[in-house]
Parts: sequence; C-alpha cells; structure tokens
Amino acid sequence: MYTLKSILKRGSLLGAAGAMLVAAIMPASAAFADALNPLTERSLLLSSSAPGYQDSDGSGNSYENPNPAALGNPGDPGYVPGTYAPAGSGANGRKSGETFTFRVSTDSSVTRDIKAFTLQYCTKAAGLCQAPGDNSGDARTVPGPADRKSNADALADGDDTSDLKIDYTSPVLGVDFDIFVDGVAQTGWVMETANHEDDAFVGALTGSENFVTLKKTTGTGATPVANDQIKLVFYASETNYITNPGSKEFFVKINTYDSHLATDHIPLSPAATNDNIIDGGVTVANVMTDSIHITTKVLETMSFSVGTENPDTIVEADPTDHGTCQAINTPNGNRLQLGNENAEFSLETGQGYDVESFWRLSSNSSGGATVYYSGETLANTVGDVIAPSSAAGEVSQPGKEQFGLAFMAHDAVSASFQTQITAEPLRYHTPSIAPLNKEAVYDDGDGTLDDGDAGAGTARFAFDRASLLTPVAIATNTGVDSQVLTCATAQMRYVANIAADTPAGVYTTKINYLAAPQY
Repeated sequence: MYTLKSILKRGSLLGAAGAMLVAAIMPASAAFADALNPLTERSLLLSSSAPGYQDSDGSGNSYENPNPAALGNPGDPGYVPGTYAPAGSGANGRKSGETFTFRVSTDSSVTRDIKAFTLQYCTKAAGLCQAPGDNSGDARTVPGPADRKSNADALADGDDTSDLKIDYTSPVLGVDFDIFVDGVAQTGWVMETANHEDDAFVGALTGSENFVTLKKTTGTGATPVANDQIKLVFYASETNYITNPGSKEFFVKINTYDSHLATDHIPLSPAATNDNIIDGGVTVANVMTDSIHITTKVLETMSFSVGTENPDTIVEADPTDHGTCQAINTPNGNRLQLGNENAEFSLETGQGYDVESFWRLSSNSSGGATVYYSGETLANTVGDVIAPSSAAGEVSQPGKEQFGLAFMAHDAVSASFQTQITAEPLRYHTPSIAPLNKEAVYDDGDGTLDDGDAGAGTARFAFDRASLLTPVAIATNTGVDSQVLTCATAQMRYVANIAADTPAGVYTTKINYLAAPQY
C-alpha cells in the first residue's frame, strides 16, 4: 500500500496508471482512505444463531414461561428460575449477545487515536442499507395500514418473524458491553444505538435500531498499534440484548474514527468519502439458522436394598470385586438375634441389648425421596408386647420395657473398598445417608447403652406403633433441597429392654423400610 500511495503522488501519467491498477484490485466503488486501511481477521460470534422469535429450550420453557421448577414470578424478590433458555444462551435468539473481533491496520499510537467504533447492520455487504428482519410492513408508511410490525406485535400475533433490534437501555461498560484492545479492557466508553437505513432503498425498511456507536468523549481514545486485535463484546441479559432477525444472512459494516462526534460518522452514500475514518470499509457476515431439536428419555430408576451386612465393610482379595453401589447383603435371611448371645439371645433386666441393620437407596428422582419404616414392637405369639420407646425419643433404660430404633454412624469401610474409593471417587462412595436428611427424633442412635453399672446411657431411640398401618417418615430430601440420590446408605440400630414383670416368651417383629422417590 505504501508503494501504491507513493505512485499516486507522482505525475499525471503515473497517476493514470495507478488508477488503472486500483480498478483492477478493488471493487467497482471508489477507493477511499478507509479501503486502503482495512480491518483484518474479522469475525462475528453470536451467542445464538436462532431466529429472533425463538427464546425457549427443548421443552418449550422460556424466561416468561418457565417450567414448574421455578419459584415465584420473573422480577419478584427471591425469584428462582426453572430450566429454560436464558438470555445469551444458544437457544435464545430473542435475547442474544454478540462478539466482534478484528485487527487494525493503522498504528494509532503514533497517528490518530480511535475515538469511536461504529457497526451498521444491513442485508447486503455493500450498497444501500436495509436493516435485517422479516416482519411485515414498512416503517416508512407510518401511520398507515402497511405500517411495520414491531417484534412485540409479531410475537403476539404468532408470526414466525422478527426484525433485528439492538435493545439496550442505559448500557454500562463492563456490564452490558466491553471493549478490549490487545486483551486489555478499555474504560470511559459509552454506547449509543440508532436506526440508519437508506430511504432510497427499494423495499421495506424496518425502522429498528441497526446502528451501534461506541465512543470515547473525553481524553485519549484507544491506541492500538498495527495488527493489534480489537474485541467488542455485547452481553445479553433479560433487559439488555440484541434480537436476531427472523431469517437469512446479514452483514455488519465496521469502521473506526478519530472523532466521537455523531456528525462525523453517520453512514454516507456508497460513493462518499469520510476523512474521519481511520480503518474500516469492511464487513462481517452471519446467518440465522434454526436449532437442532433433540429429544430423548431417561427412564426412572430406583435401587433399594435392606439387609444386615454392609458389603463396603467386607474385605475383598481383589478390590475390583466391590460394586459401585452394591446392594446390602442379606445373610441368614435378614434375621437378627437380639440379646445375650451366651443365654440364647435373651433379654435381661439389668442391661440393654442392641443389633444393627442397613438400607441403601439409589434413584434418579430429581424431586428427592422419602424413606419410611413400618412395623410393630416386639410381641410374642399370645399377644404380649414389649412397650415401645417414646415416639418423641428416649434413652435406653434397663428395667423398663423398651423397643426402639435410631440412626447411627457408619462402621469404617474395609481397606479394599477404600482402595476403590481412592482410585475412582466419582464411582465409589464412602457410606453416607446424604443427601437425605434424618428425622431429628431418630438421629441420636450413637452413644452408650445403660449396662446397669455405669449409669444412664447416651444413645436415644424412638418407635411409633402407628407405623404398622401408617408408615412413618424417617429420612427425607424433598422440596427446594431435593437432589438425585446417588447412593444414600443408612446404618440402623435397634435396642430392647425388659422389666421384671415382662411375660416370658419368644418375641419377634418385622421392620419394613419403604422408599418413595419423587420424579
């Protein structure tokens, strides 16, 4: 370019030859100063290429119409959105953001600093400008029957159309837009939007904002050196955004200026020159496309096991013999013998006795789950019963009839299972009831039992006889705290005591645990 400019300064004959050369390498329009200093490596990245009338996710949920998981209404204090396509997401063409990147040709650190960037959106890369969009009507007919529909009108009428609109109210640098020069964020810039379409264009005009000016009104502007990258970022929010046109391709003309004055960078006719332009005269392009809609199913799953032996505590010769969330083992048909093992597992008035069992729940229920128990207290075949512990909970007291249950802390896992946890922590889990929450009355099962000599124990137990007909919740995870249950494991403890007048006999009971996931 330096050689070409030098030739143009020489005599008329060489000037004529130079003009011929320019005609051979440039478009048919005149060679402006900005055309000799182009912006290079230009690109435009859209946050969404979906048409501007689309703003919903694959299930049809949007910000205005979120799914039932939302709490409250948009704009209300404490509003929690459900699953939808938020502003700036790939599925939301109605509220999109954009990122322009390009490199400059001019060294503004030694010549003219950049005081303004302009972006003009048109349906063609050159010639008269019509803003992109496909709403019906023409903005030039106001008022009249052929008046241009607004995006709101088209949406309300169910039209699958939209006009590009740069809809930013009081935009703030660093929040709604950013300017980066060679990766460094700029300060002190403001953003303005306007409509700049050519009235001479043959065809309908939209009347919508299609022209963005970023300008520095005071102090030094941007001073990139030649080949520095400029990045202009427009962020999308629920209030400030760019609405995509409804169809087809569009082009954005980019220029940089040495003046922040609007009168110095209003778009001129295609044949006009503008001495305030530093670099530019070029465009970037993009096109609207419909989204790919993919639908599949994840079927409901649930695994619930109850038993008397936790496989995570069993030593395996090969650690890989442990399952990722292995079902609880059921040796001896899940029969537990409660009492003094040296006296045929019988109960005594001077000491409390306990046994343990386990349950484990896995489910992909996103609404959480609740685990219940159902059963009767210990009873013999002629109708005698051991009185249950208080439903409000109480400590073990030898000499008083009691039967109760409670959660207790997990036993340590085996070394072989710990090897698997260490090797693959995303697949193998240390036994825990999380994310289920224990009901408080059943959450004090750790501690001592009164052995008749050391005084009162610390462990507390409870039992509700009504659970026989109406299961009682013992652990839950629902509502706002609900989570998928990967491998919730509980270790249960049962205690029994008798009084001096408890009738002799063989006492038994069955405790059933029931799981109810919420899908």
